[in-house]
Amino acid sequence: MKKVFKSLITTILILLVLAPLGYFVVYPNYNKVIGPIKRFDIQRISEELTFQILAQLVPTKEKVMGVTITSTDGLSIEESLNKDIVLDNKKLESLNTKLVINSIEVEGHVYEGIESRTMNKGFWHFPASNLPGQKGNTVIIGHRYAKLPPNKDTFFNLDKVKIGDRIEVIQSDNHFTYIVTDTRVVEKNDVSVLQNYSDYRITLITCSPLWTSKQRLVIVGKLDKLYKNT
Repeated sequence: MKKVFKSLITTILILLVLAPLGYFVVYPNYNKVIGPIKRFDIQRISEELTFQILAQLVPTKEKVMGVTITSTDGLSIEESLNKDIVLDNKKLESLNTKLVINSIEVEGHVYEGIESRTMNKGFWHFPASNLPGQKGNTVIIGHRYAKLPPNKDTFFNLDKVKIGDRIEVIQSDNHFTYIVTDTRVVEKNDVSVLQNYSDYRITLITCSPLWTSKQRLVIVGKLDKLYKNT
């Protein structure tokens, strides 16, 4: 009986030591160790290589022309919103709009507002941009390190997105799929990423490098019309 009691006490003490060790050692490395294992997908790798080759053969207009438009008053992308904009209704919220990027385990609701603090609730649809599925540029901005994995409603892993990955916008009455065509880092006042375009695109924006707000990480996806209205 004493041996059983001693074994039980020993086990409990070991667990008391391992529990905080696991939290402070394993959890901070979750994104480096567990994330890549969960995201490994041979089909995704094949698609990524294919799109990278195509992107090199047919580079985007932005890469060829080197378009850069900076805010004249030095405001960041998030702060550059025209103060005269009025948000009559919150259509995206009424449609229960979600942003999903399965390749990096991102999933969260899209919120609407005329101030950047809307990001405190989740992913923020930049109100001066088009709605998902519409012709033009749909801009969604999110915090990067306000929440950490395994939480999914964060852009913490956005730098892991690869060309060819799918960005999905899921609504109660619609489902749009965009294919990533470009990833880049721009200066925080480079408002060229907010421009409207003649194609159907989505632009995701967050801070870069990680743990700073020095620059902006920008991911661009083009609408895959085969997936529209499915």
